[in-house]
Amino acid sequence: MITSIILAIALVITGTVLYCVKNPTSIANLTSTKAYAKIPKAKAGDNVDNVAKTLENNGFRTKVIDEFGAEKQGQFLRYANVKSGSKVSTKTVVKILRSKGPGVPAKGVVGASLDEAKKIVKSMGVPVKLHHVPSTDAADGKIVASSPMPGNAVDKDGAIHIAVGKNTDGVPVDVFGLDKDKAKDMLSSKPFSVDLRPKFSSAKYFGKIVGAYPALGTKGSPKAVTLYYGVDASKTKDMVTKPMDYGDQTAYLVQRAGSFVGKWCTKSGNCINLLPYIDENDYEEENIHGVMTEEVAKSGSVNSSSIVNRDIDVLYMSTWGQDPSDYAIYDKNIENTKYMKNNLVSGDTGAVELYAGRDSARCDGHIIHNFDDPSLCVDGKYIDGERLLDDSDYRDEMRQSPGIHTGYYYVMQDFMVVVPVGAKFDELLNSGYFAGKVENKPDLTRPFILRRDPKLYKQTRVDLPKHTYPEWSPFIPSIKGRAVPFAPAPDDSNAYYLVEEPFDWSSIPGESL
Repeated sequence: MITSIILAIALVITGTVLYCVKNPTSIANLTSTKAYAKIPKAKAGDNVDNVAKTLENNGFRTKVIDEFGAEKQGQFLRYANVKSGSKVSTKTVVKILRSKGPGVPAKGVVGASLDEAKKIVKSMGVPVKLHHVPSTDAADGKIVASSPMPGNAVDKDGAIHIAVGKNTDGVPVDVFGLDKDKAKDMLSSKPFSVDLRPKFSSAKYFGKIVGAYPALGTKGSPKAVTLYYGVDASKTKDMVTKPMDYGDQTAYLVQRAGSFVGKWCTKSGNCINLLPYIDENDYEEENIHGVMTEEVAKSGSVNSSSIVNRDIDVLYMSTWGQDPSDYAIYDKNIENTKYMKNNLVSGDTGAVELYAGRDSARCDGHIIHNFDDPSLCVDGKYIDGERLLDDSDYRDEMRQSPGIHTGYYYVMQDFMVVVPVGAKFDELLNSGYFAGKVENKPDLTRPFILRRDPKLYKQTRVDLPKHTYPEWSPFIPSIKGRAVPFAPAPDDSNAYYLVEEPFDWSSIPGESL
């Protein structure tokens, strides 16, 4: 019986071998159902998890890759290495492209020709605007800039902006991101002088061009152009000061605020857009001593006919001063610089304060400065300085009034702290500068602004005692000390991070694609 079984098995094996020798395709037919399978059909917008699960049930391994596209974030875009319905080896790792939503890819747009870039951005399914901007010869006809920046998703406005370079008069856009010295050399043939100034940036832009004044993309023939290059906290004083000979010494005046111009936004999308405060006929960056929020610019207060009131809402880094050294970095060897002793810029944390109103006081709703202002406050009533100067009898009467210097008060105004990369942030926290406890530190790899919230204070107005002339506001740093503790406490949610996109598309004409 055993012998019979063995012979039967041998005959079956022999027969099978002879059949396969005579029919070689039979081996493939026997194994094909296990080694090959069809790629299931899937269309844009399908659920990625369902697509992946179906593939895996068919014997495939999968890899999900995120890519910008017209579909909503998380939805299926397409297969990267196979086609729907095709029969492929189950050993193939099927790559599934998952949508990150509309955006500008890191590669393929900036630096490409208009035709090449157009295909990519139009496939995102959102409005696209094309702008023609000044560029260097090398970038003529190429895409030199985009918004959002390459590698980023579309902003809340839901549109993509691309700029094609044109060799024409103006501030070339394509110097953005270049080494500062190389960029300056590239512009050496242009009909304007070029100055280099530092500006806070993230590490990837240290030493590289991050902006300009007038702005990158500005058309025309400016007399001078300032190129800003990225730096960290170690260059704070270089960034905000201007040296001045003061006797046999050098005083460093804190009056260069141009580097703060730009958009700063929280992660939730609330933004502060800082604009230069400068005479409209003056193109010199040197004269940007203060900045203003977009809201202040739109309010028209900076266009006031009154010189006293015109810049009351402008953000400066110092208070008023009769002598230039009054608003210079503190130097123990220069007497007047004591007025800046308690400003952060005179310390070594690398942080800078910006505040409105300087140290002006109020009387009956009117503004009065603490020096060289002939106006008076008498029994809580504002006495206009011009009338006092014009009428000597009235002036003498008011100055002899028993109610003179009565009714002054200080109010809390806009106040910000700029924190660059590399700042001694923990030292600032431990110094008691901020009110409240820090729960979630801001991202210290990006420059950010903290903005004081008056709603978190019990007192936003301080009335001066009778017969007291205003000298030092408690709401800003002064010779007497720091400002009232800053609130809210710093947090990743309330930090306004610098948006490193140097192009103001609203000011550059564009056409829809």
